[in-house]
Amino acid sequence: MYHLKFAKTYDFAIIQENHLKHVLEDSYSIKDGVFCVADGVTRDRLDGKATVYPQTLEEAIDLIEHYPNPSGAAIVAQICSNTFASSLANELEVSEKKILEIVKKINQEIAKINQGRKIDYIKNDYYGCVAIGGVIQDDILYCFAIGDCVIRTLDNDYNILFDTSASTIEMSLTPYRQPFLLRHIYKEKWNWNNGKCRRFYRKHVRNNPIRLMMRKYTFGVLTGQQSAISFVKTYTVPLERVKYILAYSDGCSECLKEKNAIKEVINNPEIIQKEKHEKTLIIYEKI
Repeated sequence: MYHLKFAKTYDFAIIQENHLKHVLEDSYSIKDGVFCVADGVTRDRLDGKATVYPQTLEEAIDLIEHYPNPSGAAIVAQICSNTFASSLANELEVSEKKILEIVKKINQEIAKINQGRKIDYIKNDYYGCVAIGGVIQDDILYCFAIGDCVIRTLDNDYNILFDTSASTIEMSLTPYRQPFLLRHIYKEKWNWNNGKCRRFYRKHVRNNPIRLMMRKYTFGVLTGQQSAISFVKTYTVPLERVKYILAYSDGCSECLKEKNAIKEVINNPEIIQKEKHEKTLIIYEKI
C-alpha cells in the first residue's frame, strides 16, 4: 500500500523569498491513488518579448508586471491535472489504452480553449502543457508522460528503477541542433530572444511527428493539436521492489539528479522551495 508523503507546488525561489504573487502554471491533482502533474508552457510577455526566468528581485517584479495573468497555460494545466484525476479515480479496470483515452480527452478539451484564437506562435501561441499522470493499482503503476515532467520509482536504497525521462528525446536546445531551414533558409542563428526562432520552433519543431519518426530533435506539448498525441508515452510499471514513487515538473530536475540529493529531498521535501524555478513534487511511499 502506498501512502501520499508529500504534494506541493512552489513558485520561483526569488518570488517566494520576497513574498511576491505570480501566476502559477504548474498544477497537480490527486484522488484515490491517481495523480497528475501538469506544467503549463511558459508564455511570451505581454509586450511580445521572450520570458526570462528571474534571478533578481528587479527581474521578478518586471516579470510579474509584464506576464499574462490570467495565463492560458495555467488554465490548460488545471484542465489536464483535474480531468485526469477525476476520470480515473473510481476506475476499476485501468490499462495503458484507458490512460491514453483520457489523455486524448484532455487534449480535446485544450483544443476547445484554443479554438478561435489567432495563433502567431509568439505572443499568441497555443495554450499548452506538458504532463505526467499515473494510477497505482494492485502493485502496478499505469502511467503516461509527455514533455519534461517525470515519473520515477525508487527502491529502499534510493536506486532508480524506472524513469519516464529515460525514453524521451533529449530536450536540449543547443545550436548544433538547429533545423536546416532555420540556418540556411531563414538565415537565423539560434537565439530564443529572436521571435523568428521562437515561432519556427513552436510551428515546425514542436509536435512534429515526422521529426519524431526521423529521430530529429522535437518535443511534445498538449496544445489541442492532434499531432501532440504522437508524443504521449504510456507505461505499465511493476511495483514489487518500489519503495517510492516520485512525480514532478522540470523545476525539480536539478535537485533530483544525484542519489544523495534524492535521499535528502525525500527525507525533507520542503527543501525544493529553494530551487530557482516553479516546481511541483509528489511523493508516494510504500508502507
